[in-house]
Amino acid sequence: MKYHIMTLGCPKNVVDSEGMHSILAAQGHTAVSAMDTADVVIVNTCSFIAAARDETLATLHTVVQRKLPGQRLIAAGCMAESHADLVRRVPGVDALLSTREWMRITDLVAGTDQPPDKPAIPVVSLHAAQSPAPMATSTPISTSDHATAGYADWRTAPIRRTARGPTAYLKISDGCNLRCAFCTIPSFKGDMRSKAIGAVLGEARSLADQGVREIVLVAQHLTDYGRDLGLRDGLAILLDELCAVLPTTVWLRLMYAYPHGITPRLIATMARHPQICAYLDLPLQHAHPSTLRRMRRPPDTDHIRDVIGALRAAMPDIALRSTFIVGFPGETRSEFQALLDFVTEIQFDRIGAFRYSREPGTPAADAPSHVRPHVIERRWHECMQAQQPIALIRNRRWEGRTLDVLIEGQGTSDDGRVLLAGRSFRDAPEVDGQVFVWGTAPVGARVPVRIMQATPYDLWGELTDAVNDKR
Repeated sequence: MKYHIMTLGCPKNVVDSEGMHSILAAQGHTAVSAMDTADVVIVNTCSFIAAARDETLATLHTVVQRKLPGQRLIAAGCMAESHADLVRRVPGVDALLSTREWMRITDLVAGTDQPPDKPAIPVVSLHAAQSPAPMATSTPISTSDHATAGYADWRTAPIRRTARGPTAYLKISDGCNLRCAFCTIPSFKGDMRSKAIGAVLGEARSLADQGVREIVLVAQHLTDYGRDLGLRDGLAILLDELCAVLPTTVWLRLMYAYPHGITPRLIATMARHPQICAYLDLPLQHAHPSTLRRMRRPPDTDHIRDVIGALRAAMPDIALRSTFIVGFPGETRSEFQALLDFVTEIQFDRIGAFRYSREPGTPAADAPSHVRPHVIERRWHECMQAQQPIALIRNRRWEGRTLDVLIEGQGTSDDGRVLLAGRSFRDAPEVDGQVFVWGTAPVGARVPVRIMQATPYDLWGELTDAVNDKR
C-alpha cells in the first residue's frame, strides 16, 4: 500500500507523523512524496487555536477535491480527537485516528478502519508504541537503574525513521498536568504520560544511527518528565542517560521547559555535558503576577529571575528564548507595560509573541474584560519591536567569535560564491534565526565559523582556516 503523510502544527505532530511512517514502513507499506500517487493520504491535524483548525479544515477540503477514485483519506491527530464532529462533516474523510492512537495506523491503512461516524478507537498509551523491527546496535547498555524502564533491553526499542535531514524531534512525553486558563490541550491530550527512558534511549540511538546530528527533545511540559514514572529530576536523569549512549557529536536541544521544573540538578547536568546545547525555550506567557494568576500560571516572577540568573551563572553563553501572550482577558495597560519592562530587563536572545485567541471551552473564554482586537494587535507590535534591539545586542556578542554551525543547505550568491545556511547551538529549528556562511561544506557537517556580522535575526560568517568536519 502506498501512503502519503501531510503534517500540520507543532514539532510534536512531526514526531507522531514519523512514528506512523516508521510503523507503516516496517509493515511493508511504501511512502510516496505526492498524494496523487498514494493509495492512502494521511493528514496529521492540528487544533491548537482557531487559526490552526481553520488551516486543518482547509487542508482536508483541498485533499478531498484532489482525491482520486479508490483513494482513502485519514484525518489523524489533535483535531481528529478534539473536534471530531467538525472533521466528520468534511465529505470525503474516510477515517479518524486521534492523537493518542496513531499507533493503530496500520489497522486503518490495511482497511480495517472505523467509518467517520463511528466512535474513536480506545486510547493507546505512549508506552505501547512498538514496531516489530527491533533496533540492532553494539552500544553497551547503560548501568543506570532507570535506563531500561519500559523495555527489558532498551536496544529492542522501536526503530524511529526520519527524513528531515540532520535534525530530528524526539517527543519524551505527551499530555499535560497543567490547566492553564487559555489552553485546550489537556482536554484532548489528557494528563502527562512520560515515555519510558528505555524507549527514549532506543529511539535516540536509532536517529543517531541514521545520521541525525541534532535531537530536539519536545513535550508539552518537558521539565515535568518522569514524574508519573516516580522519578525525581527525571529530565536530568534522562539527559545523563542520553549523553551516555549517543555519540559526542550529536547535539541535544531542550524545548518548552517550564521554569518551575528547572532544578539545580538539571542546570548542573546541562552545564556538565557538551552534547547538550546551552539553549532553553521557556514558555513564560506573561510577567505580571495578576495576569499570570488569571492565566492559572505560577505568578512568582522573582523565582523566574532567580532561575534565569542560575542558568546564566552556570552557562554564561546560554541562549534563552521565551513566548508571551498579549491581550489576555483583563490585561491592563500597566500589566502589559510590566511585560515590556520584563523583556527589557531579562534580555532574552529571542522571544515569540502570540495574540490571545479565545478558545471555546477554556476558562478564559468566558472571562470578563476581553481586550479589543485592535488593542491586542497594537500590543503585539509593541512587544516585538521592544525585542528587536535586544536581539541585535545579543547577536552582536558573537561578532569576532567562532561558533560550530550545523549545515542544513547551500546556495549561490549573486556574485557566484557558495553560501551555506545552518544553525548554531543558539538556534532552534524553524523558530529561530540562521547562520549564513561563505564557504563549502556538505549538508549535515558541523563546521567552525567565524562570525563577521550580526543582524537582529541572523548571523553571517566564514569558515575558519581549520575547518573540521566532525561527522
